[in-house]
Amino acid sequence: AVAFADESQAVGGYKNGDIRRWKIENQQQQGPTIRRGATIRSVVVSQDGRWIVSGDDGNRVTVWNAATHKKVREFTEYSSGVMAVDISSDCTKVVAVTFRNNPSTTDVTIRIHDITSGAQLLTPPSYDGILGVKFSPDGSRFATASETSVRIYNTHDGDILFDSGRRFSSYSALLFVSLVWSSDSQQLFVANQGKITCFDISNSSSSEWSIHEFYPSASVASNGRFIACSAGRSVSLWDCVTHKQISNIITELSDISCIALSPSGGYL
Repeated sequence: AVAFADESQAVGGYKNGDIRRWKIENQQQQGPTIRRGATIRSVVVSQDGRWIVSGDDGNRVTVWNAATHKKVREFTEYSSGVMAVDISSDCTKVVAVTFRNNPSTTDVTIRIHDITSGAQLLTPPSYDGILGVKFSPDGSRFATASETSVRIYNTHDGDILFDSGRRFSSYSALLFVSLVWSSDSQQLFVANQGKITCFDISNSSSSEWSIHEFYPSASVASNGRFIACSAGRSVSLWDCVTHKQISNIITELSDISCIALSPSGGYL
């Protein structure tokens, strides 16, 4: 997992359970290594730079002080690995999802927690195979994406505002589904199975376009103006409005697990 702490620092979460913060300019690690002991599936930094939140295969969501790397709060009421986490734009709430692949179970797979009090605020209706979650920029909604579908919920009461139904073919090899919002919170972009799908919440419509390489797992990041999308060993940039590719394809030496953009979009 990877995220930017600000325009000059990035945070990485690793398979061995470590979380490290890096200075871009001198490529030096900042502060002590955080050790979780279980694979880090997701990491995110609050917009005010105060918190780092991680989700791991040890069935935990953990809030860390971003400056000291000390543990602030831990949520352990999950029965399986935490696939994705996000922090609301007002930096007060955490949403987390776990992957449930047995429809006969009644496990809660979506939870919202209050960072300050530690209280569990919501357990919205769950469904199977959730692999990604993201708060809208205005904080009023959050979206979840599974192997096959997308849902949007009201942050305040957990009501379902939008359900795409079955939109994608299931891929058992998927490790995550990546999704980002437009800056006005009206569009949701989901990368999955060789394409990006744009769901327009204002009129319940959708459109999609193919990305440069067919690959079951893709990762997207956005700064509101453009989308960065990785698939396999390649990364491309796309205009949020026109959906046109705006750069040459960047090619890496090995498959890319996930990507992030700095707040200004200057770093990938």
